[in-house]
Amino acid sequence: MLTGQYILIAYIVIVNTVAYGAMCFDKYQAKRKGSRIAERTLFIFAFLLGAIGIYGGMKTPVYHKSAKPKFKIGIPILIILNLIFCALFFMLKI
Repeated sequence: MLTGQYILIAYIVIVNTVAYGAMCFDKYQAKRKGSRIAERTLFIFAFLLGAIGIYGGMKTPVYHKSAKPKFKIGIPILIILNLIFCALFFMLKI
């Protein structure tokens, strides 16, 4: 593997960890009626290759925003787009 590929893998791990943490924090704040993270911000994380982390926050054990149609439909679409981007990146061997 090339250096750019290692950097992309590290970036994906970090952004997905942060995205999952954002979902957990938002769920915590929702229970406490505290200040929340905007849905737009969560979608930005998903767009920036963090869709799997957001999806993880929608499933066990958090179950946050899993009933909202834009998350139910939008996040899986972004996962597919994230995977396509990654596949193209690795095929180009940058």
